[in-house]
Parts: sequence; C-alpha cells; structure tokens
Amino acid sequence: MQQIKSKNNAELAPKVLDENALTLVLEPHERPKSIGQWIILSFQHVFAMFGSTVLVPMIINATATAKLGSPIEVMNISMALFCSGVGTLVYIACTKAKVPMYLGSSFAYMSAIGTNFPLYGNAVFIAIMVAGLIYILFGVVAYYVGTKFIETLLPAVVVGPIIIVIGIGVAPSAVDNAGLNATNWKEGYPAWLGIIIALFTAGVTMIMALKAKGFFKIVPILSGVIAGYLFAMILHLSNPDWGILNTKLLTDTSAWEWHPSFKKFWDVKGADIGPAIIAISPLALVAIAEHIGEHISLGYMTGKNFVKKPGMHRTLIADGISIVFDGLVGGPPNTTYGENTSVVGMTKVASVWVTGLAAIFAIILSFLAPVNQIILMMPKPVMGGISMIMFGLIAANGIRVLISNKIDYGNMRNVFITALILVLGLGSAVIKITTGASALEFNGVALAAFGGIILNLILPRKLNDGFYLWNWMKAQISTRKKTSKSKDKTPNN
Repeated sequence: MQQIKSKNNAELAPKVLDENALTLVLEPHERPKSIGQWIILSFQHVFAMFGSTVLVPMIINATATAKLGSPIEVMNISMALFCSGVGTLVYIACTKAKVPMYLGSSFAYMSAIGTNFPLYGNAVFIAIMVAGLIYILFGVVAYYVGTKFIETLLPAVVVGPIIIVIGIGVAPSAVDNAGLNATNWKEGYPAWLGIIIALFTAGVTMIMALKAKGFFKIVPILSGVIAGYLFAMILHLSNPDWGILNTKLLTDTSAWEWHPSFKKFWDVKGADIGPAIIAISPLALVAIAEHIGEHISLGYMTGKNFVKKPGMHRTLIADGISIVFDGLVGGPPNTTYGENTSVVGMTKVASVWVTGLAAIFAIILSFLAPVNQIILMMPKPVMGGISMIMFGLIAANGIRVLISNKIDYGNMRNVFITALILVLGLGSAVIKITTGASALEFNGVALAAFGGIILNLILPRKLNDGFYLWNWMKAQISTRKKTSKSKDKTPNN
C-alpha cells in the first residue's frame, strides 16, 4: 500500500494500488445480492444514526426552553430524520455515489442554535445556510488550488489525534446511557440493571462480529440492537414496576408527530440576521475539520482514498449543499456520521446502495409516527452498549492512522502536537467570545483542530530544527544577501 505524501512529507490518506490489500464484502458501487439483505443492511445504518440524530433536536429544544424560560419547540424529531435522509441523498448525488458516507444531525451547532433561537427566531436557519455556503467555499478552493493545502494543514499527526478526540469526546454519553456513571443516571430503574442490558447488547454485538457466519456476520450492530431490545422487553415484562420501557410513547397518541416541523426562514427581522450568522455560522469550521477527519477515517477503513477520488472538493460541496437545504426547511445542519462510518468499518460493507436506502428509510420514518415511537421507546442502555463499541472503534481508527503513517514520537514536535490536540479536545476546554447579546463559543474538537493545525504550521519539521517561521525568515534573508553579493561581483560592461 503506497501512501500519498504532502510537501512536508506528512502522510494523509492511503492510496490503494493493490485491490486485495483490504477486502470489502461490498464495494461502494455494488448492490446487495437480494432485496432482503439490502433492507436489513440499510436498517443497520438507520439504527446506528437514529439515537444521535433525534437527540440533536431534543437538546436544541431543551436549550431554547431553558434560555426562554418557557416551553418552545425549535424543531421536532421528524425534521432531523427528514434532513438526514435528504442530505445523504444529496451527498450521494454530488459525490457520484463513490463514498459510503451517511449524514446526520451535527452536534457542533446544538448549543448555538438552542441559545440563539429565542433571541433571533428563524434567523438561525439563515445562519445555518451561511454555514453550508462556507463548506461550499472550501470545496471550491480545494477544486482550484488542489488538496495540497488540506494535506499541509491536516497531516496524519493532526488527523489521527482529531479522530481519537471525535471518538472519545462522545464516549461519556455512551457511558452515561449504559448506566456506568451513577451520578448521571436519570432512568427510573436501577443503574445496575442498565449495566446488564448494555453489557448484554455489547456482548451480542461482539460475538456476532467475531463468530457469526454468512450474512449475520455483516449485521452485528443490528443484531445487537434487536437482541438488547428484546432482552430489555423481557426484563420489563418480568417486573413492570421497573419501568424499563416507556410505553406511554405508544399509548399517548397526542404526542405523535406525523411530519417534520417545516419553518418559514423568510419570516425574520432583518436586524436579527447578522448577529445570528456571527453566533452560528463560524462553527462550520469545526464541522469541516470533522468532515475531513471522518473521510480520512473512512478511507482507512475501506482502503480507499476519498481525498483524491471523488475528491475532497466534491465531499465538502456535497455536505455544504445539504446544510443549505437544512436551513431552507428549518432543520438541524448535517454532518458526516462517525456512527455510520463505524458500521462500514466493522462490517466491511461499503455499498452506497445501502446508505442510500437507509436515507430513504429515514425520510419515510419522518412521516411515520408509530415507528418513530417504537424506536424512541428503546431503552437507553441498549444504545449505550452499542455506542461503547462504535465510539471506541472511531478512536481506535485514529490510533491506526498514526501507526499506519509511522508517526515518529521520538520527535518532540509530534508529541507536542498530539498532546495539545488530546488535552484541548478531551479536557473540556472552552473559549467564549461575547459580542453584545451574542456569544461565539469554541470548544472540544474546535480548539483541538485549530491548536493542532497552528502547531503543525509553526513548529520545526525535524528534530533540533528551529521554529519553522524563524527558519523561513532566515532563509529569506540569506537568499537576499547571496543575491546582493552576486550583483556586486558582476563586472560592469
């Protein structure tokens, strides 16, 4: 396997010359052999993205309610599913169906949208559209300038730790849902019961991935979810007082939502547009770093170089167009989903036909209230058990990037870059810039990405070298002196 190298000899993503170097069950262009397999494989992606995707509007609404002091709905769960499905189909079309990526609701914008909706109303959706335009701008630059600037900004020593932060950064939610943090356990039944359900779910998933034969080997996540759900159902029936299943979600039809909560983005005050854009749109830079990291991560999992083919310009523009659509209809901005990337990595099923059908299912589900309620009724420990595996797989893939590119940690430069990214990304670092009633907040992956990029650009390239910028300045001065001396020695005619 040959590696692509940037100008500073940092390796970015694998370029597969030997098609047997990594064997996939299904290549991106291949369709499953039967309709039944196709449906099951696609539903596996739906289950993988569902928990996080529907969580985003719930957190946005809760944040907006807390800010306003009274109940308010910014968007409903159906809207998140609808945008997820449409966004993925847009992405597939723009990338010529070459990348098995799934788009879901982004966590990067949640707090900003929830905080600013009570202040600026529908102007937040215009800000979301501007965030999509930032993606498109980066894509256009990548098209005309090439990907060298991406390779220079994001070599393996930066991308690897960022991927680790993406995986470990969301690990606390998996631990909380699994009942392994008693302080944050909010369910009505004992935490030890949640731990049992989570471990059972994770155990079934691992056994299916390691020991199952034939078709069941490529649906370990779906198998784990179904087994965990059934196990929780049995426990609930054995002792209804535990209340493991919230059956009111099915019996109380007044809470059912049959369609997405479309918004009129044009119903807005002109004075609110600017502050909303300042507060929300810059977060696109954070999501772009995640976007690039996810595609490189998926490349390592599948043995494909998506940076070169179909090209990072296409993936960025595709993601940007989907986000513009999200703003147009009043939904949460999309992003590439690590949960679904993990599904591809675990099953080796990289078929775009599968992710495409999953997107269609998401759109259908956004108009089917009973199905949504059944999935929402799934106990949190079931998703906790699955998430422990999926989030851990993302982080492990970041380690794989570092190992595959043979990053030399005998060179303190690489140690400093990695250390800063991990500490900022996992240490809950926050920088908050307040402008009037608006607040621009950078935290987690944002600070980690920017910190790593800056250090990579200024620190010396080799052991015992001076700072990069200082060396560059000295080289320029030296060149000018040599040029000046050469002119002085030239005889006059």
